[in-house]
Formats: sequence, C-alpha cells, structure tokens
Amino acid sequence: MVAQPSCPELRVRSLRLRSMCAVVLTVVCASCSASADTPAAIWDSFTGPDGLIVSEDHPVADGSPWTTTSGSLFRQGDEGWTGRPDGGGADGPTGSAVFRMLSNERGFADVDVTMRLRVDGLVETDRTPAQDFDGAHLWLRYESEWQLYAVSVDRRDGEMVIKKKCPGGVSNGGTYFDLGSVVTGVAIPLGRWQHVAASVRDRPDGTVVITADRDGARVEAVDQGVGCAPLRGAGGVGLRGDNAELRFDDIAVESATPVT
Repeated sequence: MVAQPSCPELRVRSLRLRSMCAVVLTVVCASCSASADTPAAIWDSFTGPDGLIVSEDHPVADGSPWTTTSGSLFRQGDEGWTGRPDGGGADGPTGSAVFRMLSNERGFADVDVTMRLRVDGLVETDRTPAQDFDGAHLWLRYESEWQLYAVSVDRRDGEMVIKKKCPGGVSNGGTYFDLGSVVTGVAIPLGRWQHVAASVRDRPDGTVVITADRDGARVEAVDQGVGCAPLRGAGGVGLRGDNAELRFDDIAVESATPVT
C-alpha cells in the first residue's frame, strides 16, 4: 500500500499549487493588459549587421518596426542611416533626398518620441532643389500622407516649426498649415549628435497640443482646428528627411499619460 501524505504535506502541496496558479494568472493578465487597442512601444537601437533594412522598392523587413515610402533605410555601425542622399533612379541608388520612414504600428495616440539624431550634411539634386525646409522632421499622428503633424527640428533656414497637413492641396495632395509656433536662430549643428524629443496629447477641450525639444530648444503648438479638425486619436510616427544625410539611434516611442 502506498503511504498517503500527511496533512502538513497536503498543505505544502496546496500552497505550491496556489503559488504556481498565481504566477500563471499574473503572466496571463500581463499579456491581456496589452490589448489590441494599446500599441506596443518601439525601442530601436539599430543593433545588427550593416546593410539595407528597408527601401521604397523593398518596404518590408522582418523584425523591423519601420517601413519607408521613399528613400532607403540602412544600418551602419549599429546606427540608422539614410545613406548618401540622391534623387534615386538614374541619379543614384538610395533615393534618400526624399526620405520617409514610418512606423508599421499606426495605433499611437498620446505618445512621446525620443531619439539621437545627427545631420551629416545637406544636398540638392535635379529632382530636389534646395529649400528652406530641407533637413529633419518628425511625424506624429500620421493617418495618411495627406493628414499628419510634422515637427521640424532641423531646417536649412535654422527654424523649428510645427505644422499640420490636411487633405486637399498642392503638397502631394495636401496642404501644410503652420500652427503658429516657430523658434528661429537654431542652425543645424552639422555632424554633431543631438537629443530630440517630440510629443502629442489630446486635451479635454478638443484641442491637441504638440511639443518638440532639440537640445533645450523647445517649440510648442496647440491645434484648435486650423485648416481641418484637430487630428485626435491614433496614428503612426516617423522620421522625414529632405536633402539631408541623417543618422539616428536609440529611437523610443512610448504611449504617454493623457492630459487631464
């Protein structure tokens, strides 16, 4: 006959079973808390082998949180890189004079974006003559190529500007509206790493507040509906380059606490 466990042994086994169940429930609840309505955060340090990640001709890469609608995204020395920008086609292989990098995830509403960013130089091509806005810009609330917030952190003319693009117009099917907040006299520190941050928040009164910081230079705007209704709710995030050779690293995209 097999000896039956004593009462103390039963209590120990019961406690162990309950502990195991608690661990399983904790794991399950942690997984459930990240619902389909809550986008996963992005952290990209671009660690890996050198080479092309995605491009306009090859817009999907396994494991990358990014796609490109124009230009080429490379990894070099564990950093993101546009390559040397050219006009694409017969003008060169990268097409990164018009660089558009966008998150695959489009569910970011109230969000904080930070990164290290370096502008190694500005160019111009037959396809892309020099413009005052040439440089680096962050996208927030990207709903489509016609509807988004654009935060210019490095511009050829030395300004930081926040704009909104609304459907309809001559800018690739849309129109950019200045949201009334500009910082001047902040020339691009070519070849030097910068810490860049941007955020967007819905406010209870129906407006949207957008902020950006570049090494202490700060710009803030409130969208009260200029051009079209404030862009509330979710969208993608991204990085845009115009006639600029860009390097970037340690990109963090995190959902933020809403304004109350």
